[in-house]
Amino acid sequence: MSTLDKSLDEIISSTKKTRKVAPKAGKANKVGKKIGSLNKKPIVSFKKSPAVVAATKAATLDLSAANKVVVYNLPRDLKQDNIKDFFQSQVGGVQTISLNYNEKGQFKGIATIIFKTNKSASLAVEKYNGAPIDGGSSKLKLELIIDPSKKTLASRITANPTVNPKVAAAKKQLKAIKAVKAKQGVKPAAKPAAKKKPVKKTKKTVEELDQEMADYFDN
Repeated sequence: MSTLDKSLDEIISSTKKTRKVAPKAGKANKVGKKIGSLNKKPIVSFKKSPAVVAATKAATLDLSAANKVVVYNLPRDLKQDNIKDFFQSQVGGVQTISLNYNEKGQFKGIATIIFKTNKSASLAVEKYNGAPIDGGSSKLKLELIIDPSKKTLASRITANPTVNPKVAAAKKQLKAIKAVKAKQGVKPAAKPAAKKKPVKKTKKTVEELDQEMADYFDN
């Protein structure tokens, strides 16, 4: 059966056979050590727009809006429907898919997939980034595209500060009482005048006391 007759699922699954690795002379394999394991960490790339590159350094990115994945190194004999059906069946949530072609109209092995949610996009990258194709002749490369200019509505709206319901009820009741009194012509009670502080008497000097005594006897 030629590669053209195989689906993408069959191409990838046919390469998942374990390969035996001969142990080095004089050294035994460590228990629990993985041999030939794949690095499945998602590759995250950013749009190179000058308008947003500076903002990304200071602002925290909203990953919930990242739902675009670019897939590289796909077999060039595949069709758009083959790729779409594969990711829809293995990951789910595929919204749209587009392929890259050269000037001759030939598929370049690169596809851009828009998923409905970031969860599906992240799962696709985690599951198939680095997955071998056609017996390990090449490996898939998946990149999660994050556009810093896109923000969810939740990240753009700030909720009003929470108000204590008891304080709010008391203010509402006081406002209603004032409205009733104003309607009845009752003036609000005047605020009590502030008490004046008593003036401290300064002590008189000896000369002033002598003068007062002299004035008293003269009179």
